[in-house]
Amino acid sequence: MNHADTSADAVTAQILNRASGARVIWDFDGVVAHTEPLHEDSYRELATRRHYRFADDFFSELVGNTEDWIWHRVIDRGFPAGTDEIKELHAERGVVVAEVARAGLQPSWIASRLMPELAGVAVQQTVVSNGDPDLIEELLKLWRLDGFVTVARRGPGEDKEALFRSNCVSPCVVLEDSDYYLDIGRQLGAFTVGVRHSHNSRAALPADLTTSL
Repeated sequence: MNHADTSADAVTAQILNRASGARVIWDFDGVVAHTEPLHEDSYRELATRRHYRFADDFFSELVGNTEDWIWHRVIDRGFPAGTDEIKELHAERGVVVAEVARAGLQPSWIASRLMPELAGVAVQQTVVSNGDPDLIEELLKLWRLDGFVTVARRGPGEDKEALFRSNCVSPCVVLEDSDYYLDIGRQLGAFTVGVRHSHNSRAALPADLTTSL
């Protein structure tokens, strides 16, 4: 049963109840923090530097994918670079994202409220993300949330899905903004929380509970 967009207190109570004695998996982008506008702006900044312009809605289909996949996609569609430059593009964009995030990014209400409350309830809390684990750890420390949650790290050749599956061991609560990972979480027996924000309006959010940033 999907309990859609209830109040913050009701969402908190349901998650705390489901997380008792369970693992909790947090997605970072779009859940722990509303980073998608920042990521979209960073791709536009790199495009501007190369005198290229993305379509207004270019980012909507890219949300939730790995950066390598995104660069292949946008290059295939006309971004003025070669696939052999993806490593350099990744590094350049990383600098842009990190500078903006350090300067003013804040955690979502979900993370700032629930991470401390879950500390005495859940077995463990883990961030499983496509993002840069070093930057995520730095931001969690800046926000004083690092004591409540660890950041999972991908091994060589490992993608987020493999990392997600290895961490999603029942009983588990999954907080995600991606239909793909919500589906996987439900298949693995997790209680799923779908998070709505400005950049995933097309998502169905097939979850047991939904809320919004």
